Amino acid sequence: MGTSRSQGRNSASTLAAALVLLVLVDCALAATVNVGGSSGWTLGYNYKTWASTAKVRPYDSLFFKYDPRLHNAMVVSKADYDSCKTTSPWAKHASGKDYIKFTKSGTYYIICGVGTHCKAGMKVAVTVKW
Repeated sequence: MGTSRSQGRNSASTLAAALVLLVLVDCALAATVNVGGSSGWTLGYNYKTWASTAKVRPYDSLFFKYDPRLHNAMVVSKADYDSCKTTSPWAKHASGKDYIKFTKSGTYYIICGVGTHCKAGMKVAVTVKW
């Protein structure tokens, strides 16, 4: 009986170690995705088209590059994204070189909260999935 219990613990330990290794490897393989490609985060760019081809996985970083005197990047709810409401963002970034990482699958909404930029199309819905 002692051998069976010992083998069970070894199997559980091996499985746990394998799962930890998979998570670490996945995190190590995380990529940086440039929002808007070489255009960056700016007015006059079609982010809907960009997002339709962007491949973003959990732990990847979205990189927003822009002039911080003119723009920002705000993570908002879908309702705030749809209405371009800027008063209650989940997160606000304003450095001009912002990395935003999402660790879970789902669709995330980012807008520019400056003036009427969001209503002019400076917003993106990014789907993060395995």
